[in-house]
Amino acid sequence: MNSSKTLYQVTVELRRDQLASRIIPWKLLVETNRYYELKPITGSVKRLYKEKLNTAVQETKHYSDGTLAISAFCQEEHIEDICAYLIEQLDSKINNYLKDLELNKKALCSKLAIKGYS
Repeated sequence: MNSSKTLYQVTVELRRDQLASRIIPWKLLVETNRYYELKPITGSVKRLYKEKLNTAVQETKHYSDGTLAISAFCQEEHIEDICAYLIEQLDSKINNYLKDLELNKKALCSKLAIKGYS
């Protein structure tokens, strides 16, 4: 890659019942053997290690207010595939939350049954 190339940050966000995606171009400033230095149209420079290209990063650390977001950097020709991949990752995250909540609910119900609250 030379410095005239562009990488894209693809973000998929689920907020309540709305699924939205954003694609933000980042100009490649420097490429080394280990990383890219990128800059968005507005904002500061970011260092992206090459092994993190096309890798999903959870933007939302905890589920809160009905919002989950995930993003990845990729080349233009991979945007469609990355969008699909990120949606699959969100689906997996939601399924994991549902399983955890079901386990918590069972534990709570059994504790309430022991104390005679049921």
